[in-house]
Amino acid sequence: MKKKWRMSSILRLFFILIVIIPMLLICSIILNIYKRDILQQNTDRSLQTAQALAYSVSQEIGRLSGLFASIGLDEDVISTVYDIYRQDGFERQLATYKLKVLIEKYTASVSGRVLSVNFYFDDGSSYSYLKNLMQRGTEIQKEDWYMSALKKPNFIHFIGMKPNSLYGNYSPYMMVAALSPGYSNPSSQLEMILFTFESSAFDHILQSRDNSESTLFIADDLGEIIASNTILKRGSKLPMHRLADTFQHDQGSYVDDTDGDKTLITYAKVDVSRPNWVVVQKIPYTKLMANYRSVNSFIWFLAILIILAFILISFYFVSNMTKPILELLRQMVRVTHGDLNAKINVTGSLEMASLGHSFNQMTERIRELIYQHEQQEVEKRKAEFAALQSQINPHFLINTLNSIKFMALISKADNIRNMTHALTRLIASSFNRGGLVTTVAEEVDHLKHYLYIMEIRFGKSVVTQWDIAPETEELYLLKLLLQPILENSFIHGLKDIDYQGIIRISSVLEGEDLLITVADNGVGLEREEPILPDEGTTRHTFSGMGNMNVHKRIQLHYGPKYGLRYESNMPHGTIVHIRLPQIREPDELLV
Repeated sequence: MKKKWRMSSILRLFFILIVIIPMLLICSIILNIYKRDILQQNTDRSLQTAQALAYSVSQEIGRLSGLFASIGLDEDVISTVYDIYRQDGFERQLATYKLKVLIEKYTASVSGRVLSVNFYFDDGSSYSYLKNLMQRGTEIQKEDWYMSALKKPNFIHFIGMKPNSLYGNYSPYMMVAALSPGYSNPSSQLEMILFTFESSAFDHILQSRDNSESTLFIADDLGEIIASNTILKRGSKLPMHRLADTFQHDQGSYVDDTDGDKTLITYAKVDVSRPNWVVVQKIPYTKLMANYRSVNSFIWFLAILIILAFILISFYFVSNMTKPILELLRQMVRVTHGDLNAKINVTGSLEMASLGHSFNQMTERIRELIYQHEQQEVEKRKAEFAALQSQINPHFLINTLNSIKFMALISKADNIRNMTHALTRLIASSFNRGGLVTTVAEEVDHLKHYLYIMEIRFGKSVVTQWDIAPETEELYLLKLLLQPILENSFIHGLKDIDYQGIIRISSVLEGEDLLITVADNGVGLEREEPILPDEGTTRHTFSGMGNMNVHKRIQLHYGPKYGLRYESNMPHGTIVHIRLPQIREPDELLV
């Protein structure tokens, strides 16, 4: 038998599964959704900031490009540069002053940011406004950007950040743009105008964002930092592990945890063809999730308080509900052990009170029934004792029959003597041997006496044929099993016939069964097919037993596969088949 659980354990487990675990799951799901929502909101907000900054940077680049294009395409500026290139002495100084006035007219709006304007001619000579380059013109003409600019004249090539190469400038990096004029002078060819300006030109765009929780910077496709709102140095490498992926998309975001510190990174590319710049914003996860951690701690603290309160209430409820049941169980155990004085103090709910009252009434009723049964047993014993006193002693009856037999012997009344002898043997076999079973041999001997009495009683001689297999003689069967069948043959089969009556009794072993057959040549059955006793045969009694009773006794003791079966004994008569199990050792209760 499987181990059973206590009701209190089942109820507590039920509360845990139905309330506590779902509550924990709901809290976990809500906090997870809240966490994703916070991350999404901050990602969207950070991405908007990166896009706005990228737009501002592109606008600044466009403004500077427009300024430099205005200078490079101004005919007065170009002609003045040619005058400086051709003239000497005072005239050269006048042209230099004129060029300064012309350029300052354009650079007034970006005062201090333009470091120099350098003009390069096809013969390798150059002229520098404000500051000279440390590189020779012939060296600069060999660089890739120079050749690219020559192929596309009258267009501003925003080269981007380069190491400082100006005399008198202490900043390690500068910004560079170039323009190749699209017209020439007969005496000399002006190939390139190179504009250099402060690399901090974009710092004010990033610093305009009052965001102390994040890091903002502009980087190029080589990973070098161009501008930043923090202490990151210009020209240092960008601390990003997915730099290549960043430049494959116009904008995007991801969480970087390669260094163990999770960081939200959003980026947006600057909308210009050259240079390939990107604005990046980095927000530490600790600052990003500060509000989430506070809400998370509060939610779990509140959930634990609710769970503890629920556990206390549920345990109190379960204890109060199961306590009366446990008391009822203890009292029932006392009753099963024979203590009928067990009583329950009625407590608890209405249902438990009703059970307690019913239990007390039940024990009271059981005590009354036991008392009544005991009184009935006493009265029954008294009645049986009185009946025994009034009964004829079987030994007295047998002794009396023996006396009659001797008197018949003295009087030479053989019929009386033989019948008295048969009756004495018949009664002796029924009374003197206890138990419900007998052997086949004893039953045959018993039937022989019975048949003799029946012949004398009806004054009709019957031929009896015995075919008892030797191996069946020691098998056991119920007492008085065959007498009702023989009686039925005499009374209904052979009594009124006008020819010699014959009864044949045989026994054989058939498989695991004992088959006894009683056949007569009397009037027979009205139907030829085999029938069972309960299908139409008339019940006749001998000592209180009929054929139907014989059939039911057999099935009661041995099961439904055993019993009686009738069939016609052609040309006339009846055959009764009695099927019994082979019993070689009888049940001790039947002996």
